[in-house]
Amino acid sequence: MGKKPEPVFKLGDYWLGKKSGRDTWYRYWWDTDRKCNRRASLGTSDLEEAKDKLAEWYVAHKELPELSDLDKVLLADVIRVYYEKHAQFLQSHDTSRLNLNRWLDFFEPGTTIKEATRPKQIDAFIAELSKGGLSASYINRILTDGRSAINKAWKDGVISSAPFIKSLNADDAQPKGRPMEMDELRLFYHTASGEHLQRFILWTLGTGARPSSVFDLHSSQIDVERDLIDLNPRGRKQTKKIRPEVKLPKHLKPFVRDGHQITFRGKPVKDVKTAWRNQRAACGLDNQVQPYSLRHTIARHLRASGVPAWEVAAQLGHKKKEHSITEIYAPMDPSYLGQCVAAIDAFLEELLVPLEEKPITTLPKRCPEKNGPNAEAVVNIGAGEEIRTLDPNLGKVVLYP
Repeated sequence: MGKKPEPVFKLGDYWLGKKSGRDTWYRYWWDTDRKCNRRASLGTSDLEEAKDKLAEWYVAHKELPELSDLDKVLLADVIRVYYEKHAQFLQSHDTSRLNLNRWLDFFEPGTTIKEATRPKQIDAFIAELSKGGLSASYINRILTDGRSAINKAWKDGVISSAPFIKSLNADDAQPKGRPMEMDELRLFYHTASGEHLQRFILWTLGTGARPSSVFDLHSSQIDVERDLIDLNPRGRKQTKKIRPEVKLPKHLKPFVRDGHQITFRGKPVKDVKTAWRNQRAACGLDNQVQPYSLRHTIARHLRASGVPAWEVAAQLGHKKKEHSITEIYAPMDPSYLGQCVAAIDAFLEELLVPLEEKPITTLPKRCPEKNGPNAEAVVNIGAGEEIRTLDPNLGKVVLYP
């Protein structure tokens, strides 16, 4: 009988190992009938690929028990079966995979559900996640995915009960990005050097959409004749983060173009992180000014403008159970989101006023002073060569000549 290989990675009764003098990874298991270890080649010398192959084989061949006690079923089994048979088909499958892997990384492969869900173990898991600087809301999403896997096992009759898994209190968590003042926005927008950044600002403010929806926005989703924008591309399944159908503001109509609305060098843009950071630094704004600030800014403006709560919720994609039927037919009504789009148009109208017509004489309070603690920070408007605007009729603007 050969010596049992050191289990560098184990799933249930199976583990990875190598034969002496060979680079190829094997799937090993103990054969109770023959009373020896057996192996099957996985056809790869790469450890990560071998782990994936073992996991795929394990899920495909593993039959979970029925109505077992929590101390009889492994957490890893439940999580991997949940992902392979359910989570990978969700719209948010990439996020689910990452979140579930955090559970697998923290808990040892042989950990049972009972052991993993003890309050002290969950507290230790949360503490480990917190060390990485994750927010309470993000940690809750990770806990939710693990909880969903365990609850699914309970609903499928694999385990006899579903244990309680706590959540963090995220009520006090700050949203991504603080709202911006109009002077900050006008400065940020009109002095932006990249057209893609300016278009991102306009389309986010004009729709109130999340950044991911704006990056996906294509002309096929815009009905100029009916003044409607369907923020959910055709064929894409809605998730909990609803992408609604909203009105097309009149101030956005001149900016509608064929293809994706946000492009850089002819290709669709997936994020504006670099351009945003550079522009934020150029304007002297604090780090809380993030792309999400635009969504929060227009949301605050809608509330301040007296727009009905239902319209604000519909504009932002906050689904309400009591309005589920209304939401289906509302876009057919010509008055759909009428007060919302009027308030947004008023906001865009003020934003688009050229700096020459309405100069910003002082930087916002959050901006650093230009020449020392007592100096007055002034934005100079001139014919510099540094920064351009979208409007071809506007002169060039230099923030710091």
